[in-house]
Amino acid sequence: MATHGPIQPRVFNGTRDLLPEEMIPRQRMLRVMTKIFEKYGFAPVETPVMEFLDVLLGKYGEEGDKLIYPLAYKGGAVLGLRYDLTVPLSRLVAMRRDLPMPFKRYQIQPVYRADRPQPAQGRFREFYQCDVDSVGTDSLVADAENVAVCYEVYQKLGLAADDVGLIMRLNNRKVLRAMVSAAGLDADQDKVVCTALDKIDKIGGEKVEELLRQEGISDQAIRHLFETIQLGEKIGASNHAALIEAVAERFGDDEEGIAALEEMTTLFSHLDALGVPANLLHFDLVLTRGLDYYTGPIYEFRITKLENFGSLGGGGRYDDLMSIYGKGDVPATGVSIGLSRVLSALLKMDRLKAEKTPTKVLVLRMDDVTMNEQIKLVKALRDGGVPTEMHYSSGRFKKQIGHADKLAIPFVAIQGSRETAKGVVQIKDIRSGEQAEVAVDKAAAFILEQLKTED
Repeated sequence: MATHGPIQPRVFNGTRDLLPEEMIPRQRMLRVMTKIFEKYGFAPVETPVMEFLDVLLGKYGEEGDKLIYPLAYKGGAVLGLRYDLTVPLSRLVAMRRDLPMPFKRYQIQPVYRADRPQPAQGRFREFYQCDVDSVGTDSLVADAENVAVCYEVYQKLGLAADDVGLIMRLNNRKVLRAMVSAAGLDADQDKVVCTALDKIDKIGGEKVEELLRQEGISDQAIRHLFETIQLGEKIGASNHAALIEAVAERFGDDEEGIAALEEMTTLFSHLDALGVPANLLHFDLVLTRGLDYYTGPIYEFRITKLENFGSLGGGGRYDDLMSIYGKGDVPATGVSIGLSRVLSALLKMDRLKAEKTPTKVLVLRMDDVTMNEQIKLVKALRDGGVPTEMHYSSGRFKKQIGHADKLAIPFVAIQGSRETAKGVVQIKDIRSGEQAEVAVDKAAAFILEQLKTED
């Protein structure tokens, strides 16, 4: 029988273990998000982590398809790990035609991409997405709600403050098609142009021009495209009405292009009614959202405080995605918040309180009372709404308090035989050293009040 040495403990590059100091703020973030999602009427769903490969391929563009992880099952040509949550949703809706429309769902699950990991920028091969989607409606109110939901999430998490520099970029794939047409290019060159423009933030305008030349786009067409794009710089991306009017002049009598600009006017109007600040909304003519399935308004969210950090989330309208299942067109729109990216941003800007445990009180083990007496105190504190644990073994106070200090537990509870006889407990704040004697039935309320005062 072959013998093997010890297995080296390791994780795959681009994945990671998350310890309590990251999981606790993540859970707090998720509670904020789900509360906002449900306020807008979105209901939770989950889908399998693996999908049939033919369901996944051909939806994300050539470059996106390369990032799908095929599974080794039956030679690797059958199953793959999901790349996002939108394509699995479209498959779910195609299978469940009994769903009430519009179907509004949110989904919080990990996705997988064979991308180059950049942990400093919050980019991993396994990461959580938090999606909201509205399926079965072509109303632009649904698109506006996508953006408004994200704004509320960022606002609650502290990422919409003035010193953060939140920018909510919006465009429309139909506007991009009209830009291609106005430049004298054929409709089938739309994909080439969008693929190149999608790289402009990473490689700059000059290199994008070179990419377009390599694809056979004429200098005249390139010049026309960039003259349109530069209107945003001249007029201001947040000056929506003036920018839309200027772009309309370049579209001439292109009815589809004018209709797309009217969609943007309506969308900005809905966002104003929903209370999203206009100065955060940028009509960005280079935004393409590289995925092939987008058909209408698209959006992406960034912060300027952190350089080269990437987007906090994005999405758009994808009215044709369901048609691949032979079920006819089903209008849909959705947006995704990158949970790992948002968490990384908050940590980098010191906007999260570090916590190694949810525990707020450690009950110290006393030799002169029974274990069950102390368990009763633990239960009373827990029943009063205070996360509590106890030190399981007796020993020096200094060692027990050191354990609380190491985990940043703010309070310790001390109840020896004297306190037990009086029905009281000593509550000590180990950060300030202050100590108070409190009746056991009042102890939980006392601690909660102290915690409330700190918040």
